[in-house]
Amino acid sequence: MTVNIINEYIKIVKKQINEYMKLVFDNKFKKKYCDSYTEKYIKVRYYNFYEDDFNEKMRTRILDNLKKEQENLCIDNIEDREVIEQMCIFFYYVLYFDKVIQSRDIKKTIEKISKLRKRVLNIEDEEFNKLVYNTMKEFEKEKEKLVERFETDDFKLKITNYPDELNVYRVNLKYNFNFPLVYSEFAINKAFNIGIINEDKLAIEFYLISIEVLKDVLKQNFKKKYILEFAPSLFEKPKKLKSILNILNNPILQEKVSIKLRYEQFLNHKDIVYELLREGFRITAILDSSFTIDYKNIEDLKMFKYIIINSKLDCYNEIKRNKKNLNNVIEI
Repeated sequence: MTVNIINEYIKIVKKQINEYMKLVFDNKFKKKYCDSYTEKYIKVRYYNFYEDDFNEKMRTRILDNLKKEQENLCIDNIEDREVIEQMCIFFYYVLYFDKVIQSRDIKKTIEKISKLRKRVLNIEDEEFNKLVYNTMKEFEKEKEKLVERFETDDFKLKITNYPDELNVYRVNLKYNFNFPLVYSEFAINKAFNIGIINEDKLAIEFYLISIEVLKDVLKQNFKKKYILEFAPSLFEKPKKLKSILNILNNPILQEKVSIKLRYEQFLNHKDIVYELLREGFRITAILDSSFTIDYKNIEDLKMFKYIIINSKLDCYNEIKRNKKNLNNVIEI
């Protein structure tokens, strides 16, 4: 059974927020409003939604959208206006626990929350500071353990920039262990890149790129895009294909990564590829001799996240002429 790391990470973040707000509000806690703020927060912080101004700081975008959510909740639940507004005030400090805002001393931040709690909610508790600190630390450990489960010293990702493409990266999985000298490098690479081994190493590649994307998101970097290898033999194994792709089945990953296929492989498995596109997966097509130049085929290339071409192809000049229209061509 495969695991979607980012889905699991976000589940932990949601639990962390819920526990923090419960500690703050005690018996005044209203889960449905906490959940509404949390969903809005996740959409901005992790999914990069509501991106009206790309240069606007993440902190500002989050707070603006929480304020809008507060206004909407108050309109629909006027009888709970006070607690809705209070929850929005304390939700601000989630940005410290989730490292949107870096805190030099999280204990001092918790002390501010405690004073605010006394002033706004008239709740005072000697154990509050310690309880919040310990609870938040436990959630941080849970996040770290999740990532550590899928990190390995035996494999690493080689991530290289495509020429003239500032934020598009080629990803290759490399092994980091030694084979007996009796095996040639050619034999090792051949075994590593065909059949079941090639399929299974894909899961490792997808887990490692999930961690890389998560790190990007936590650093608020949504610009970097990655093009991944693929094992075409999986087209003949629908259950295994679904299981491995589950690792990437998240809007964050689907936005930042695409799967690389030769155009001939696309032609041979069109129905499956179309279904993957409908499910939100991005595909990069490597054009080859199977590509026939006509208006429809060129227009159809727009469905792909990127198109990779080289100058030896018969269709090279025609694709070059349409490059501006396609707007996603990578030359190698």
